[in-house]
Amino acid sequence: MKLLVNTIFALFLVYQIQAQGSLNSNQEIASLDQEITITDSNPNIGNNGFKFETFTTGINSKYSDYGVGFYKEKFISFSARKIGALAKIDPNTKEPYTKLYCSDITYEWDLRRPLLFSHILNKGENLGTISFSKEGDRIYFSKSMEGDSQKFQLYTAIMNPNREGEWINITALPFNDSSYSIENPHLSKDGKTLYFSSNMPESIGGYDIFKVAVNDDKSYGPVERIEGSVNTVLDEKFPHTSLDKKYLYFSSNGHNSIGGFDIFRSRNTELNYVATRNLGNTINSTKDEIAYIPATETVGYFTSDREGGKGGYDIYKIREYIVDQNVAGVVRDTETQIPLADATIVLLDANGEEVATMSSNQDGEYRFSVDAFLDYTILAYKEGFERNSTSFDTNTNLVPTFETDITLDAKAAEIVETEEKAFIKIDNILFDFNSDQIKDISTITLNTVVTTLTRNPDIRIDIKAHTDIQGSNAYNLKLSKKRAASAMNYLLSKGISKDRLTSEGYGESQPLIDCITCDDTQHEMNRRVEFIIVRD
Repeated sequence: MKLLVNTIFALFLVYQIQAQGSLNSNQEIASLDQEITITDSNPNIGNNGFKFETFTTGINSKYSDYGVGFYKEKFISFSARKIGALAKIDPNTKEPYTKLYCSDITYEWDLRRPLLFSHILNKGENLGTISFSKEGDRIYFSKSMEGDSQKFQLYTAIMNPNREGEWINITALPFNDSSYSIENPHLSKDGKTLYFSSNMPESIGGYDIFKVAVNDDKSYGPVERIEGSVNTVLDEKFPHTSLDKKYLYFSSNGHNSIGGFDIFRSRNTELNYVATRNLGNTINSTKDEIAYIPATETVGYFTSDREGGKGGYDIYKIREYIVDQNVAGVVRDTETQIPLADATIVLLDANGEEVATMSSNQDGEYRFSVDAFLDYTILAYKEGFERNSTSFDTNTNLVPTFETDITLDAKAAEIVETEEKAFIKIDNILFDFNSDQIKDISTITLNTVVTTLTRNPDIRIDIKAHTDIQGSNAYNLKLSKKRAASAMNYLLSKGISKDRLTSEGYGESQPLIDCITCDDTQHEMNRRVEFIIVRD
């Protein structure tokens, strides 16, 4: 208990230090002027496997500007920019109250001069983050409470079906409470989940990210703090799901923040959010970085009060460098390191679910497409071998291929007993053409015989080699004797006692398939090496 109390006290001190100069609790936040790269970064974290290029845009003012998202091919922001001589001043920020704006987006994702978004919404107190349904006929937005510009509540409204651009039926959400702030609404793509940030009593500490189910009749389920590795005892704000729904982006001054608020990403799984990562110092700085908004797989926006900006907070555009990623490797026999063809390779995710399956090619090679910043397992198996697996993580989105080889231990060769004979069952031993030189691939098979003999020290074997009927009888007899001797010599080289081994060649005299005009398959079956167990 004493250790827990000390830990909480230490974290509280960290919070107090980081809170100085960080995002104020009432602010929800970002924009771009000239094509200049931002270099304000901290080398302690590095790019963390991410690489971004950051640009300013043309919509920032001398006041605070914050990015929100998209609506009908427009970029939505809220800003304290002064409109008219009688703009109402927020007594806390000393800037005009924030209003919602919309901007055209160019082909290169730059932003054009912002215009007021809605006269109906832009009245009274500070307006903050807004989120739209997929159809664009419903909004969720945040507005500060009258008389307290640092405390926000959530509202919803619908589009007037008879008048484009007019929002009606403005309604406060039922879980608003004047004792705490609810900010940064973000509606999931399917419209079934509303995310937001709040310092309600259920938070771990400061602001946490919560979610609530939005039912078909637009009623709401219970408010839930999201589970997993997102929320800390410090502040988490500005939730935003990725375009592919795999990730939750958010800002935090907890975790391993470089300074102030940083942008993080967490993987969405069936149970909770995992693998939370700082996006690194090619986007984050020692100042506040908030409100990450993905536009495409590689283009997005965020807001920051970093040095060199035009106003208090500015909106920035980013381009992320991403490469197509694969995991590739070779499946090999453990002892010989010979590649294994036709092994089954399975790619599993962190939950043990199968992602993909394939067979290794003739060179034992395999290749799968993978996503960055995930944990995977490679499972491999092949008849005659023990299963094996290896795990790896794709800890960057900049490496094209993660090399991951895997080895399989050959099983001991099977002992088969019949009324006629007992023998060690193996795949056929292969030799070079017209030679007693054992092919490399067959050393794997011979090693399984070695294992069986080692585990059964009382067994003695007679090695019998046979050829097909091609060539003369004399030549075939001589070749078979040499091949039987080669197999025995290999076993001797692996430590099997000579007292336990005999060898003999029988040429073409004992075919398995008695044929006059044999096809290739019949010839192959007749060419064989047998390991017969000597019965006393």
